[in-house]
Formats: sequence, structure tokens, C-alpha cells
Amino acid sequence: MKEFAVFWGCTIPARFPFIEKSVRVVLERMGLPWTECDGFTCCPEKSLINNIDHGLWVLTGARNIAIVDEQGLDLVSPCTGCISNLATIKGELHVDHRKKEEVNSMLKEVGRRFTGSAGLNHLVPFFHDKVGAFRIKGATKRDFRGMRFAIHYGCHMMRPYHALKNDDPLEPKKFDALIGWLGGESVNYMTKLTCCGQGLDRVDQHPTALQMARVKLRELNSLGVDAMVLCCPSCFLQFDNNQFLMEKDGESFGIPVLYFTDLLGLAMGCSPEELGLGQHRISVDGFLEKWERLNAARDTEKRLEEELKEEGAFI
Repeated sequence: MKEFAVFWGCTIPARFPFIEKSVRVVLERMGLPWTECDGFTCCPEKSLINNIDHGLWVLTGARNIAIVDEQGLDLVSPCTGCISNLATIKGELHVDHRKKEEVNSMLKEVGRRFTGSAGLNHLVPFFHDKVGAFRIKGATKRDFRGMRFAIHYGCHMMRPYHALKNDDPLEPKKFDALIGWLGGESVNYMTKLTCCGQGLDRVDQHPTALQMARVKLRELNSLGVDAMVLCCPSCFLQFDNNQFLMEKDGESFGIPVLYFTDLLGLAMGCSPEELGLGQHRISVDGFLEKWERLNAARDTEKRLEEELKEEGAFI
């Protein structure tokens, strides 16, 4: 596997350091060839920067990509928004050579050059395509058989498709496959591919943002899922933090929200403390208790089978 740099973005280190820890722990435990690069900035964020100054948006993204271009690395990000923005900028510069020359003339002033040679990957398709089922299953010590998960893809994991091309934008499968490789059941539900609504908080539409979260949480509550699994810090903010705010106002959902690396880390034998699960706003205790019960029952069953085999050997 080619060495890659992790692009953390802004939101994860600033607001959710426990997500960063979860990703770091999993990458280290799996022995993947990752590194960090000095000099990364905001991706930059699309809805704010791009709407104010498109040229600045492209230039900033091109500079970030140039950092990995120069080192011959690929880039992997646990943030769907970051990878969507960077891939969109890379695609735009590949088809507009005049703009690419203009960007490189400005980057030259800071000793950088954009070539677009680096592969850009989001964490979920990266684990599906590059790490693969064999390695993931080989690292799994305790699976999630008997547990039902609601995957939230979010808007930017597959879109824009022309720039990312990492899954079907209308019927994505890769995140579901990862859950299956860990033994869990990925539940199909009506609002699976709807936007989380968190972007509305940025334009002073907090009640509407809460309502978009509420619609999905109510559906998941009716389905009795064990947890929601996602891989986007904005979506995490919406379904963990904002769910907590709704519960403070008297609404009851109680749906644990896990990052994909939380689930993978647990399956690999990491403790909840190592992964920072105690820092989630919505408690994951009930989820962990059920998982422990299921594993204990399987361990007991396995032990009884081994004892019966040993007794049979002496008959």
C-alpha cells in the first residue's frame, strides 16, 4: 500500500479531538503506512469561502494538494467535506489548464506547485478499496453479530460524483459492506441518504436544522437500531450534539452515534477509553452493554462446544 498523509481538516481537531484519537488508534493498530504533513490549512470550507471568493477557495485547496503532490503521497481524510472540496478543486484544475497555470503562478510565490498527482480518498472508501475485507476481518477480534446499525452516508462522501467517483451516489454500498465485514447488520431505512441538515445551523436556521435531525432520529427510534454510524464531523455534530440539545428539551431518542473508526477500533480490541467514547454527548453505555452480553454468550457457547468435544474424545 502506498504511503498516505492524513488530512484532519478543521472541525475534528478543534471540536472533536476524540474522533482524531479514534482514527489515530485504528491506523496505528492496523499498521497502515500513514504520516502527517506540515503546512495543511482549512480545506477550505465550501459553503462559506467558495461563496465569498471562488478563486481563493480554489487556490487554498490547490495549495493543500500541492503539499502531498510534492512528497509523492496520497491523501486520506476522515472528513467528507474536506475530501469533497479538495477533489472538486482538483477536478476543476484538471479540466481548466488556464486556471491551473494561474494558480501555479501564485503558488510559485510560496514555493509550491500543484500537479494533481496525489490520490484523494475519504476514510470509508479507503478502508473498503485499499485496506480491504481480508485485512479488516483479520484484524477483528470481536465482531458485531446480532447488532443493527443505521449508516448515515452524508452528502459529501459520494458527491460530487464526477470528482470523487468512489461509490454510487444514488445507491452507495461500500459503507454497508464495511459494517457487514465487522459482522453487523446495516439496516435500510427511508431517510438513509438524506442530508443531516447541519449546514442550516451556519446560516441561522437552527430550528430547521433540528427538525431535519429529528425526522431521521424518529425513524431510527421506531426501527430499534443499536447505533448510528457515520464518518463526517458535521454529521456527528448534528446527530450527537444536537440530539443532546433536543433531549435536554425533553425529547427522547437515546441513539448512540459512532464514528466508523469507533466501531472498527472496538472490533479490533481497543477499549472504549482508548477511543474516547466517553466524550460523546449521547451515551454509548447501553450499546456497549448489549455488545458485551452478545459476546459473552458467544464465548460461553464456544467454551461449551469445546468441552463437549473434549468429553467426546475420552468416550
